[in-house]
Parts: sequence; C-alpha cells; structure tokens
Amino acid sequence: MGELKGRSQHEPEERLRLLGAARAGDAEAFRALFTPDLDLAWRMALRITGEPASADDALQEGLISAYRALDRVEPRNLRGWFVRIVQNAARDAGRRERRHPTIQIQTHEEEGGGGERRGAAELPAGRASDPAGVVEGRELAAQLRAALREIPEERRTAILLFDVDGYTYAEIAEITGSSLGTVKSRISRGREELRGLLADLRPGTRGGERSLGGRDE
Repeated sequence: MGELKGRSQHEPEERLRLLGAARAGDAEAFRALFTPDLDLAWRMALRITGEPASADDALQEGLISAYRALDRVEPRNLRGWFVRIVQNAARDAGRRERRHPTIQIQTHEEEGGGGERRGAAELPAGRASDPAGVVEGRELAAQLRAALREIPEERRTAILLFDVDGYTYAEIAEITGSSLGTVKSRISRGREELRGLLADLRPGTRGGERSLGGRDE
C-alpha cells in the first residue's frame, strides 16, 4: 500500500489515499473515490444503451466490478479505468438484450414529459412559440442522432466528449485510454464523416464518398 504514490504520477495524492483506504475495506473511501466520475460514466453508458434505466444498471454493475477489482488495478488514470468498466457493462447489457429482447411500453407522459433527461445529441428545438421551428429542430436532432449512430463508436465517443461535454483532448485521452494523436484523429475523421452523412440526409444534396472504417492514427 505504501507504494501507491510512487507508482503513479497521474493521480493526486488524495485520490491515491482514498484508493488505499478503499482497498483496506473502507466503504466511505470507495464511495468518495468514484463519486466525481459517476455522472460521466452514466452519460457514457446512456450513449451506448439509449435507456436511462439501462444506464443506471450499467453504472451499478460497474461499481460492483470496480470494487471487486480494486486490488488489481494500477493506481493511475482511475477515472478512465472506471468509465471503461461501466461502458463494458453497458455493452454487455446491449448484447443480452439483443439475445433476449423485451417489449418496451412507452406511456404518453414518458414520450413527451418535461422531466425526461436531455439526450447528448439532442439539439435545441428553437422558440416554443414557433411550431415550425420546433418541428425543424426535432428533425435536425433526429438526423444528427441517426448520423452519429453510423459513425464507429470510438469516433462518436470522442466527438461527444469534445463537442457536447466540453472535455479537452488530454482529458479525452485519459478517459478513453488513448493517445493524444489518436483522439485528435478520431474527432477530425468523425466530424468529416458527420458532414457527409448529414449532407446525404438533406433533400437535394449528396455527400461525397467516404469510408467509416480504418484506423485513427
């Protein structure tokens, strides 16, 4: 335990102290260790599952998995490690759902209720007093969500973290466990793909040929 600080140059001393205490069985230390990352991890899970309840489940599973793996984790980049655990839980839930689909019943209140969480790719609908603007805003938001689904997940994640959540390149590299150059490439290529896909969705326009695969250097 005494080697924690020396083994990591990326985590602040307080977080390393919390990790040591959590490994010793301190439940409060474990809670404090990952509380700053819960909102980000939940949003990342929601972007994978598309369902707030499923994101809640993935977050809960991620916390359990993180607790079980505390003695094995390297004490650096704990935020990125935890977020990726929650993402994996969300992907596993999606695979289980595809194998054993359930019928979703959406009530009128859920469909249009004001308490619904705003999606990461949802655009402002415009002035509520302008019905045409509201419809146009919803159509644009739907087009953007559809286009984002066509982009490889790693590029989609980088774009949303940068353009929606406001994280820096360095923070995204930490969260995703990627190099700075890879993050910049993913954002650049993802934006280019988005422009082409959105052009295809607009009447009277055609996007140029593009490849949605390939490596991000």
